[in-house]
Amino acid sequence: ASCDEEQPDATDAPRKRTRIRKETRRETVPISQALRALQQSFGSLSRSTAGTTTVLCRALGINPYLQQDGQEFWKLFIPELDFPKMAELYSGHFVDYLREVVDDDEDCAGEEKKSDEDATAPRERIKNEPFLDLSIPVAEGGGSVESTLAEMFTQPELLRVSEGNGWRPSKGSPKVDAHKGSSLQLAGLPSLLQLHLKRFKYDWDSGETSKINDCCSFPRELDLSDIVEDASSGAEDDTIYDLQSIVIHKGEYGSGHYYSYVRPDVNNDRWYRFDDELVVEVAYEDVVADAFGGARRKRNRSRGNSSADGSGRSGVVRRRGLFRLIRSLFGFLRPVRIGGCNYGYGGRSSSAYQLQYTKRSDASKLMY
Repeated sequence: ASCDEEQPDATDAPRKRTRIRKETRRETVPISQALRALQQSFGSLSRSTAGTTTVLCRALGINPYLQQDGQEFWKLFIPELDFPKMAELYSGHFVDYLREVVDDDEDCAGEEKKSDEDATAPRERIKNEPFLDLSIPVAEGGGSVESTLAEMFTQPELLRVSEGNGWRPSKGSPKVDAHKGSSLQLAGLPSLLQLHLKRFKYDWDSGETSKINDCCSFPRELDLSDIVEDASSGAEDDTIYDLQSIVIHKGEYGSGHYYSYVRPDVNNDRWYRFDDELVVEVAYEDVVADAFGGARRKRNRSRGNSSADGSGRSGVVRRRGLFRLIRSLFGFLRPVRIGGCNYGYGGRSSSAYQLQYTKRSDASKLMY
């Protein structure tokens, strides 16, 4: 070769290979054992009508042959996945507070904490409490999610010194009357609000645990504007949640069966029941009949409103007519009628155990 010909730079190829290796390293993100096991479980569903969760249960350290409590499993499942993007969707916080009662408490409630020397300012102690879900007590005799949330976050307990309670604001100071409660604020509202309905109660006299299957209603649209303290400072949709999914428990304490109702897209009203390998589209009225619990649930159908969203579309009418035909052919899809009351798909022992709501202002950011 002529000496005048340009010779290739011997360092070009190694440089290029090094660049490729670095880019590959950047794209490789290690995932947790539980998340990989979840991936394998979904993979098994794509290959068979009945997938397996054995690998997932092994990764979580639980026995697949023993029934797990749905809410306890949830509390274990999310941290074990170690997937921050998912955890952030459910992460919220509320404020626990102790606040001194003073004569002009209503005027001072919104002020910042002042020194103990200022007798007109209520002294307070606050603490942020993070949550992945909120536990809602189910009242015996019936109640609703809205009224219980309002009681939890807008009706503090009054600690009176005259009744032997009271609060000591600082070491050595005398006890004072105080409000003890919790509050919700806009900054603490998660994109996905998970509610746990506490349907199991322990009887201290008998030492037994039983299930409260009384009616606990919940709305399709959950408006928290009257509960969130600073709701007026945000957009209207920041305090509105749309119901997306429900976990049903059928049975009594210590035994039973879980299945769910899911609306994959909150922008429409198409609901599906997932019961192991059986997946069926259902009307929202059927969801309510199965999920509220108690003897008061009735499946009310309005002839003037042929679709759940009031659009009156003929396709929805035909679809519901088809489901009524299927229910008439297969008895297991009919509501169970006991003592003059219509029960849903799961019978008298079925009721909602967990609810998931999607914040309306964040719905467009979430992938379904």
